[in-house]
Amino acid sequence: MPLPESRPVPLPGSPAHEAATVLRTALAGHRLEGFPVPYADRDRIYLGEVPVPTADRLATLLGAEPAPIRADLPDWPEGRRIVQRVRDAVRAAVGGEFVDIDFWPYCPRCDEDPVVTLGSLSPVAARDLGRALRTRTGSAATAHDG
Repeated sequence: MPLPESRPVPLPGSPAHEAATVLRTALAGHRLEGFPVPYADRDRIYLGEVPVPTADRLATLLGAEPAPIRADLPDWPEGRRIVQRVRDAVRAAVGGEFVDIDFWPYCPRCDEDPVVTLGSLSPVAARDLGRALRTRTGSAATAHDG
């Protein structure tokens, strides 16, 4: 028997499931390398970890000023700036809803590249983010791709 505080996983056709599908479709149109597949769980849409260049490109797609392209991996201060760009761009796209976004720098112990973690969204915010991505033109994507 599930714990009383647990909520059921959204079924296909639920608002959360539909919002995850809308967002997945919008993201697929931009071919964001390394972006995980958004999924619905307990009335939230979860995004996950993305490579730093992909997170930076997401911010640009959502209207943030394009950042200079770097060949090397970002350090902690630059990673925090990228997170702020992504946070501001996503919040603007989702009407100000809080979005948990963080930066994890290169880990020499486990030899993992830096990543940006994107938390979860409400179904309404996920649909808003999908709508914002669908309305972006190819010019925003190519401005960052060089």
